[in-house]
Amino acid sequence: MPFDGIFTCAIVNQLTNLIGAKIDKIHQPNKDDILINIKKEKNSFKLLLSSNPSSPRIQITNISRENPDVAPNFVMVLRKHILNSRIVQIKQLNFDRLVEIKLESKNELGYSSFYHLIIEIMGKHSNIILLNDKNVIVDAIKHLSSDMNRYRLVLAGLEYVSPPVKNKVNPLEISVEEFDNMLKENKDKKIINLFSENFLGLSKLFIKQVSLELEELSSGELDEKQQMILKNRFFYYISKIKSNDFKYILYYENNKPFDFYIFDIDAYKENKIEYLTNPSELLDKYYSNKDFSDAVKQKYSDLVKIVKNLLERTNKRIELAYNKIDECRDYEKYKIYADILMANQINILPNLKTVELQNFYDKNLSIIQIPLEENLNAVENAQRYYKKYTKEKGTLEIVTKQLEELINEKNYLEGILYNIEGATDFETLEEIKIELISSGYLKNKKKKTKEKESKSSPHHFVSTDGYDIYVGKNNFQNDYLTLKFAKEDDIWMHTKNIPGSHVIIKSKAGFVSDTALLEGALLAAHFSKAKGSTNVPVDYTNRKNVKKPSGAKPGMVIYLTNKTIYVTPDEDKINKIKVIG
Repeated sequence: MPFDGIFTCAIVNQLTNLIGAKIDKIHQPNKDDILINIKKEKNSFKLLLSSNPSSPRIQITNISRENPDVAPNFVMVLRKHILNSRIVQIKQLNFDRLVEIKLESKNELGYSSFYHLIIEIMGKHSNIILLNDKNVIVDAIKHLSSDMNRYRLVLAGLEYVSPPVKNKVNPLEISVEEFDNMLKENKDKKIINLFSENFLGLSKLFIKQVSLELEELSSGELDEKQQMILKNRFFYYISKIKSNDFKYILYYENNKPFDFYIFDIDAYKENKIEYLTNPSELLDKYYSNKDFSDAVKQKYSDLVKIVKNLLERTNKRIELAYNKIDECRDYEKYKIYADILMANQINILPNLKTVELQNFYDKNLSIIQIPLEENLNAVENAQRYYKKYTKEKGTLEIVTKQLEELINEKNYLEGILYNIEGATDFETLEEIKIELISSGYLKNKKKKTKEKESKSSPHHFVSTDGYDIYVGKNNFQNDYLTLKFAKEDDIWMHTKNIPGSHVIIKSKAGFVSDTALLEGALLAAHFSKAKGSTNVPVDYTNRKNVKKPSGAKPGMVIYLTNKTIYVTPDEDKINKIKVIG
């Protein structure tokens, strides 16, 4: 994902079309992103500035984002200083991953004041910083104090210092003679290091594309022909950058975007590719799923924490239950002690600590040693053992039942956690949240809503031979599919003793093909905690054999007369199953 100086150059080239536009609205949908609504003549644009460490960028976007109820401090500062301002310049700094947007604002008296919005696209060091016309920091989305960065501080009121360039040069400004000298002066350096240490804005992907098989050779190991090939390739790409001769390419692996760039990459020539019309469209397509996934994780991280804490607490209670069962497991020996003491009460002397008597419960009539309380007589000691027998027997029965309930609760919570981690839309997560409230795990914070909340739908697939297959996204959907949607002769599937989704295969005249069964089992394994495992057991039976016990939690069922099929989830096989919704 090389958002390097070259890609920054392409983005800035597109963004220059925004010069003269007016900033209409400013939002901060999350802690890392700023979304600016811009108007130019009759057109509207959304400019995204992101300092997200895993996806920093600047682009025009068509993807809407949900805004928080309370605006963060940084966006309030931006609104105060640059709302309604006009964009007068957009430029790249030092051919690096730095973009500067110069803005002109008007005060109440009509006098102009200028601000500079700096976007630093540098991985975990990414930032968005507002400067005044004296290069002084007004505010930043991320503040850097002295204990965080020894080279420079990013705090309001301080002069802005650019990220260090470490004596690197702009590759667009180097001459052929200077390139030759660089090769001569760095004979011991590998080509890949020579480029990265001497030039600004070049990613490893670009360097590998330029150097190809020469990347691991040192400059001194190159013969004249290899030096010429390297030099020609380098200046070939430099000329393309100078003339803005870019392609906007999305690279796919297993039908999912995995990388992007603005040149054809030889290392990806076997991959599926897609050409987009501009760099912003490319970024929208690449980051759309990832941004949504990040938003989901951020918004619902509290659900994950709550469920994990509940799981941890349940596991501790299970451990305590097992320990208590171990303590009470030998409760029957206390009844034996008591019976033997009662049978021999006349022969037992007072004030004894132990007594050895014949065990008439043993066919060999072995001798058993029974501990005694010295201050109690034989009958009182026997009564003490009868009470202990009754107590520990009762405790064992209660704790065994509790253990069964705790194991069920653990399985339920693991299923909830799987559903949260596998959710791909907000509606599914809202339903999980409602489920946790209805099950008593979360408090219901009542809010007035203007409209009825939307509901998510189960996954819908069609097998390669035409059978409809439905997969639940959460326990509410699992219950709906199994208990209301499915008919008696439909097939119900679920991974054996593994958290996962309920799968329903709709029968045709009471019949389901072997192909549909196999593909349904693949989906059951895929939409389960065993997704990455091999030989996953999947139970299946007719829907009429599945029952929900009274009082059972959502998604919890029991079933009879099932069969088991073993499958290994395979992405290629899954992708061949037709997706309806």
